[in-house]
Amino acid sequence: MPHQLTDLEKTLFRSLVLWLLIATSQTYAQGASPADPAFTLPEAAERVLQQNPSLRSAQYARQAAATRAEDAALTPQWSVGIELENVLGTGSLSGFDASETTLSLARIFQSRDKRDARLAAASAYGGDVANELDAERLDLLALLAERFVDVVHRQERVRLATESVEVWQAARELAAARERAGAAPAADRLRTEIRVADAKLAAEGAEHELHAARRLLASTWGSDTADFGRADASLCRLHELPPYEELAPRVADNPDLLRFATEQRLREAEAHLAATRQRPDWRVSAGVRHLEGIGEQALVFGVSVPLGAASRAAPAVKRAEAMGRESTLRREAAELEARAVLFDLYEEIRHTIRRVEVFDNEILPRARDIRNEIERGYSVGRFSHTALVNAQAELIAAAAARIDACADNHRLLVSIERLTGGEPVMSSMNVEVSP
Repeated sequence: MPHQLTDLEKTLFRSLVLWLLIATSQTYAQGASPADPAFTLPEAAERVLQQNPSLRSAQYARQAAATRAEDAALTPQWSVGIELENVLGTGSLSGFDASETTLSLARIFQSRDKRDARLAAASAYGGDVANELDAERLDLLALLAERFVDVVHRQERVRLATESVEVWQAARELAAARERAGAAPAADRLRTEIRVADAKLAAEGAEHELHAARRLLASTWGSDTADFGRADASLCRLHELPPYEELAPRVADNPDLLRFATEQRLREAEAHLAATRQRPDWRVSAGVRHLEGIGEQALVFGVSVPLGAASRAAPAVKRAEAMGRESTLRREAAELEARAVLFDLYEEIRHTIRRVEVFDNEILPRARDIRNEIERGYSVGRFSHTALVNAQAELIAAAAARIDACADNHRLLVSIERLTGGEPVMSSMNVEVSP
């Protein structure tokens, strides 16, 4: 049966799809050919929601929480008792002739507010469990997004590493041509061959890292095999963020903070329940007694009330009230911390956007121009082989740094959306800063 998404999951999906699945990536995963179907984040999330063991176990946690409410709704049970007196004694009481046998029915009677207090405490506990499960689910979906970004990142690094091998091979051919023409020593070609070998090792390492990232992504939904095609996303399609002042209030929607609210309600319910125990329960019994000595029966009635109930319940009331005040203060501290972390993430993500802008508009165009000019000049003897090697290396390093900045941007955005409870942070923003 298809998994029905909760509002929390739908919200996270909208935000993740918005920032990540904007355009198709042109990279391919290890073990996946261009003919394989693209694998998108919503497809990965659906696998997580259907197959992840921890999420599948959540239904049992909810069932366990529901039994608390059922237990709280129960009324005190009736009890039946039989009592035999004046038997096996001495003298006239040595046998059963003077025995007295009492058959009784008893029950504890509680005020209705005690049952209501138990139900309120059970309901608050259920809400606390639900918020905890929401937080776990959001953590898992955020982890999925981070690992999906990592796979796309590794795909880009494999692509760049493959291109680097081709670039160094072309440089080697250029050096070999100049060597054959007698315009350059063999050392130039040999140094370039070293670069080719290094590039091939780097490409092999990038493929291994991609394979590991794909395996780690598959483990998110409980699989030990990466049975999916290429991860389909555009890594460097970035967007401007809304103002921080617009994001900050959304921290209150974080399930970790909502848990404090339900915990506060739970403590209040526990304090009310403890207060109701200051009023003692009455135990009422009634029955019939048979007096063997005279062969007659009589009715018996009894009432018992425990003493000192108020003093015994007082520590529980104080404990629940103290824990409630502690929960309130912890929530305030957690919200302040969350806002500080959000601001830090916000500044970092703005910096990554700026980094990508600088790479796209300044560093990469100039590095390409420098490489092209030196390459042309080297072919006619205007530049040294060292200058050519340095220009090639600078261009490749800049391209790799740009890819890393794009991946950092998405990872930071996942953290921001996790901190704001999965609320889309760019629902009204469509300003692209990088193709």
